[in-house]
Amino acid sequence: MSKLLLSGLFTTSLLATAAECPPQLRTFHLFERQSTAPTCVDQWQQAFFNELGCPLSFVEGNPGTTVREQKLRAGEIELVTGLAQTAQRTFQFSKPIGSNNVYFYRLKSAPQWDNIGDWCDTVMQQARILVPAQGYFGETLEKLRQYPNCSKWLIPYSHTTVQPFDLLDKGRTDLMVSAERHFAALPAERRAQYQQLKLVVVEGEVHIAFAAHVAPAFIKRVNQHIAKGLQNPATFHPKGKSCLLPPQSSATAVH
Repeated sequence: MSKLLLSGLFTTSLLATAAECPPQLRTFHLFERQSTAPTCVDQWQQAFFNELGCPLSFVEGNPGTTVREQKLRAGEIELVTGLAQTAQRTFQFSKPIGSNNVYFYRLKSAPQWDNIGDWCDTVMQQARILVPAQGYFGETLEKLRQYPNCSKWLIPYSHTTVQPFDLLDKGRTDLMVSAERHFAALPAERRAQYQQLKLVVVEGEVHIAFAAHVAPAFIKRVNQHIAKGLQNPATFHPKGKSCLLPPQSSATAVH
């Protein structure tokens, strides 16, 4: 009887451990494009799962979103951090970890660029466009970098909070691509000089997407850790390393 009891307790312990941390927790690094420099979100995901007590293991390579999704769907990795939840993506999703909104910006004094109706249309082809040399901003922007009629206007740069907007002020560029968090970090008098275009680069809440074989009990634990972190954004996204804006329940994910 005692052996059966001990066996039952051991089995229960194993099941609890399995629910706590999956046997494997594989994902891809979120490197800057064409490099092995970790992005802010990459650092965030590593810290998050370390704090959870379930460290990530990383698959080699730095593929685009489509390949990451294919690997996740096939069960070759367990998670992808920073995906928007759409009808086409049938993964298990965590609660939102933040909003990742990226837009084109222009000077308030240059309203002609509001006439852009679509990516690389005849109006956009006339603009000098400042696009980050590093960082992944969605498949559409990746294509823009290669469009024959627009790519010649691209001016690559490594994003900082202030410098790209300085280049707008100096007339070095007509349009620039920036994450909303960088725009929000500018002083109010600086923000008043610029206008977001309606043409969206990336917009909406992002989540951690999990493969079908990941236990719902573990995702529930992840959600509890997210909720706890969002109660204290200063530690969830440390000052100076803000990767995402706080999630907005009204945001519409489109990337």
